Amino acid sequence: MSVTPKPHTAVSDFSADAPTWLQWAEQTYAGAHILFNDGNPFLWFPAAFLGHQALEMFLKAALIKQGRRVIKGDVWGHNLVDLASELGKTGAVFPFGFLADLQRFNDCFDELRYPHPAIKVQELGAIEGELLDALVQILRPLAE
Repeated sequence: MSVTPKPHTAVSDFSADAPTWLQWAEQTYAGAHILFNDGNPFLWFPAAFLGHQALEMFLKAALIKQGRRVIKGDVWGHNLVDLASELGKTGAVFPFGFLADLQRFNDCFDELRYPHPAIKVQELGAIEGELLDALVQILRPLAE
């Protein structure tokens, strides 16, 4: 008995799909927002990690809207300040302190990605939840 192979289904190329990146950013942000506002300090570390991921996706969605692609050699990596700097080259204008605020979430990502001493995030708290909300309010319109 011979088996007929199933037709190959093409995998979508999300490297230039801004709406999908935005949708994932919104969902990830929602999770981070809930964790930051739960009142449980043990949830702040995972909230900060998710917050970084959400900000990264908002930035990548905004860059895709400007004609960039999420591939090596174009928009790549996890550094929020680098991604925002690339977005700034397209004419996006950010408020004073924006890059420093993004760096706060870079620090969270760097220290919370894998188990090791968390030096830069020892003061992590609910205030980062408010900071995340403010950063999303700036990035969301650029990604929509």
